[in-house]
Amino acid sequence: MLWQLKKLSTGEPLNSPQVLPENWGPIFGMSGFIDQISDLSFVGIEDQGWFQVEGDAPVALPVSTPAELAWEVAKSLLAASDWSMLPDVPLTKGDKVLWQAYRKALREIRLQVGFPDNINWPIKPA
Repeated sequence: MLWQLKKLSTGEPLNSPQVLPENWGPIFGMSGFIDQISDLSFVGIEDQGWFQVEGDAPVALPVSTPAELAWEVAKSLLAASDWSMLPDVPLTKGDKVLWQAYRKALREIRLQVGFPDNINWPIKPA
């Protein structure tokens, strides 16, 4: 169920449709609160009220933790360096070893002592 705050005199929406908490009424000691919120003058708010509107409830986006965000960066850097592991890439043995070490360090980023607050990002080979 979506609700929208509107100006009573014009019907103008004052916000985006949203889900109101199911326990709104009891929180404010209002029984039958749905009947009361269409005109908020009883709480000193003139010319405004909440009305039920059509639509789907907004989808809450998952919140990523700092560890998840850091791991996503590491995975992105790994993907960007995949080319260095192809068998026909024109790298010297020494350069190949540097790229392997870089990629290993990225894969092990979560094992660092300060992860995720203090990360020593490996330096990409030139």
